[in-house]
Amino acid sequence: MRRNRRGGGSGLEFGSSGEDSFVAVVVTKLTGALLFILLLTMVIMALLPKGADIAPPGGGTARAGAETEPIPLAITTPEALPEAIAGRPYAVALAAAGGRGPLRWHIEGPLPEGLSFDPASGVLQGTPAKGTPQPLALSVRVSDGTEIATGSARLVVYQSDRPLMTPAWWKPGLPPVPWRAWLDSGLGFLVLWLIHLVGMGTLANLERGSAEGSVALEGSSPGALIVGRRFATYRILIRLSTFSAMLALGIWLWTAR
Repeated sequence: MRRNRRGGGSGLEFGSSGEDSFVAVVVTKLTGALLFILLLTMVIMALLPKGADIAPPGGGTARAGAETEPIPLAITTPEALPEAIAGRPYAVALAAAGGRGPLRWHIEGPLPEGLSFDPASGVLQGTPAKGTPQPLALSVRVSDGTEIATGSARLVVYQSDRPLMTPAWWKPGLPPVPWRAWLDSGLGFLVLWLIHLVGMGTLANLERGSAEGSVALEGSSPGALIVGRRFATYRILIRLSTFSAMLALGIWLWTAR
């Protein structure tokens, strides 16, 4: 509170009372305007329909048609099947989309030796015996009883350049043995020849011991002659066995190439 001296008069006056009243009026009006805008916005949002409540034109009919109309049967397996390697297990399952009932598969074309196809499951599996010089063209057909879908497939069987190896199951710490490479390089024939020499040497020692014992017991040469004939037969059998084993090994190596 201060004393007013304007115009030569005097009186009591409260400080800034007029300015405070103006600010209060402005704030009140702005607050009312904001409340009105907020209320109007809420009303408009409440009146506007939601996107989920609006059905697209023909949406119900399309949905009903999609539920009743089945998906056409089609083969989804790529045309190029995974490559196979000769001498190693192989398995691939054919796939299809659509259809109403259980599927039945059929493959037309030359399947590699060692592979078989299951029409019920559509699985091609087995161990191919040898590689193919070019991709094999196969014709694939699947049916669900009412529809038939057809397609084509290509299968390549590579010939492995690594020798077949036997696992060291009897002692896992040792590396596997490349027996095929050893047989190809002639080790099998060498082993058979060593067995033949050992057998003939053992037979000669037995013959010598039997002849000496026969002569000592009977005191005549006919006993040694009989022993010689018997061991001669044994030598013939050993030679025939060795020759047969070498011949079989050679035929197997030739046909397995």
